[in-house]
Amino acid sequence: MLDFFEMKGVPFTREILIEQLYSSSSYNEATARLEYAAENRQFCLLTGEAGMGKSTAVRSLVQKLDRTKYRYLYLCDSELTPKLFYREVLQNFGIHPAFRSTEAKRQYQSLMLDIYENERKTPVIVIDEAHHFSEPMLQELRFILNFKEDSMSPLTLIVVGQPSLRNQLKVKHLEAIDQRIQMRYQVTGLTEQETKAYIKHQLIVVETPYEIFSEEAIQAIHNFSQGIPRKINTLCSQSLLDAFLQGNKVVGESHIHRVINEL
Repeated sequence: MLDFFEMKGVPFTREILIEQLYSSSSYNEATARLEYAAENRQFCLLTGEAGMGKSTAVRSLVQKLDRTKYRYLYLCDSELTPKLFYREVLQNFGIHPAFRSTEAKRQYQSLMLDIYENERKTPVIVIDEAHHFSEPMLQELRFILNFKEDSMSPLTLIVVGQPSLRNQLKVKHLEAIDQRIQMRYQVTGLTEQETKAYIKHQLIVVETPYEIFSEEAIQAIHNFSQGIPRKINTLCSQSLLDAFLQGNKVVGESHIHRVINEL
């Protein structure tokens, strides 16, 4: 198929290099906010629908972090508990966690302060899939950030999840956590013009010498995907295959509708 469309690589894949990503307005704002949160040791909430590019924005942040100034940890566990959180942090930073939860929490606090005050680095902890968290885990976010009688924070905490997480944190008994959020941003989908630019960009990356998707096809892709990059990738990949199997060099609206019906 790559030879048929004269491509020098596979387009519409999640394995694209950070430097080759298409930068939409929402993506640019998300990465800028994450960088600011990291620089200022803030509690940041990043939300967005599945496939919207939240993890990609986090990946971009990681690549930009100066290793002489930051120590980074990414946790993605929908069943994360307070006990597991402290264990994971300690183990990933090279410390054997104590068996008792209270002692492990003290180890965690000592570790974060040591990295910040003695190593002169900022710990950056990203917790993904937070919309699945139990209430005890959400409550624990307050204590994860509590240092020196709650007078300072030596770390950046970035919590990532779907939009429902925002509503979860609005309930009365979680108000104390919601009030602590210093930076929040919801990633939005691509506009129709951005969807067109995104598809064109993906084809430029693989050095395709000509336009493959018709205007009608692009409009159909945008309407169905609502500008969600993961859905755009799926539609484009499947419609390219459909066009190839039919011997068509151009992906038209009919190919998109066939793929949509299969999905």
